[in-house]
Amino acid sequence: MSAIIFIVLLMFNIAIQAFLPKFLKESEAFGVYIPDTHLKDPRLMKMKNRYTQLVLLCGVVVLVLFIGGVLIVRPQEQQIVFWGLATQIGALVLPMGLYAKNHIALANWKKDEKWTAGQVERKVVDLQFREQLKLLPNMYFILPMLLTFGLSVYGLTQYDLLPDQLPTHWGPNGEADAFTEKSWLSVSSLPFLTLVLQGMLLFFNGAMKQSGAKIQVRNKKRSREQQLAFRKYTSWLLFVVTITVTLLMGYLQLTIIFPETMSTSVTLASTISFLVIILGSVLFYAIKVGQSGTRITVSHPDESLEGVIDQDDDRYWKFGMFYVNKNDPSIMVEKRFGIGWTINFGHKTSWISLLLLIGSIVFVLTLQ
Repeated sequence: MSAIIFIVLLMFNIAIQAFLPKFLKESEAFGVYIPDTHLKDPRLMKMKNRYTQLVLLCGVVVLVLFIGGVLIVRPQEQQIVFWGLATQIGALVLPMGLYAKNHIALANWKKDEKWTAGQVERKVVDLQFREQLKLLPNMYFILPMLLTFGLSVYGLTQYDLLPDQLPTHWGPNGEADAFTEKSWLSVSSLPFLTLVLQGMLLFFNGAMKQSGAKIQVRNKKRSREQQLAFRKYTSWLLFVVTITVTLLMGYLQLTIIFPETMSTSVTLASTISFLVIILGSVLFYAIKVGQSGTRITVSHPDESLEGVIDQDDDRYWKFGMFYVNKNDPSIMVEKRFGIGWTINFGHKTSWISLLLLIGSIVFVLTLQ
């Protein structure tokens, strides 16, 4: 069963990585801003198609090697897990290498040929944008946190009845394969980690409202509606992830409190359901919405503005992936290469949040 799970994850990973350029804005390719005058540059189109073809080809090779190895060698469960993780990493390394190569080449073309020279850069600011956002209220994310907190308190009230060894990890087959000594901290570690994840998703939902909208100067109405839809769908995706994480972690916490009722088949089914919901939601989000809502059809014609382009902010994007702008109040910004959001590394709140998240995860891991 673990081999099947890794095969599904690998196929999903390969597909998303290969077709990622299809889900992004035309004005951003491999982390580089592309002005309207060069959107249809044949070299750019060839570069995107070549990227997709190479990622698919190499991904299929990795997939065939993994399946062949499992069928021929018949490895043990732990070996399958190791192979599965290795193939996942391998399926990410190649796209990142191709991204780096294309990013450097594209940035050099733009610089050497002076794509933005002689054009006026403008940034559109919509003061009413935030008022028309349709994000889910924060209470949608707080209620699952209250449920997790209540489950944590209940687990502590049952402390004396719990076994001396508590499960801390469950393998792909649904069986617990790692344990730790019972303590007040170990009993609370799983709910604590869940609260950290829920708090992070709550933070993301709120930060989207404060994030500046990238409205295009030549198609203000269309890009504005797409931006509104993009954030609405993102809010719903965060909510789906919150509920799914809450249910899975809550079930695992109950197996700690009531180990006699634990069923490996139910644990396995819960894990598979979790993966199906998360992967299905992300796939729907990518195909339906795309980055910045560019896949959402909006019937507004482009405006004719000769010699005017959107503001080129390449200088704030380090390697096209890390946004660093101390003058931007946005904590979160839209990714340039990928679906979703990233943090503004020039904002101190982003660093505080990141350090709190990493610190919390490390704290929980030390309890295992």
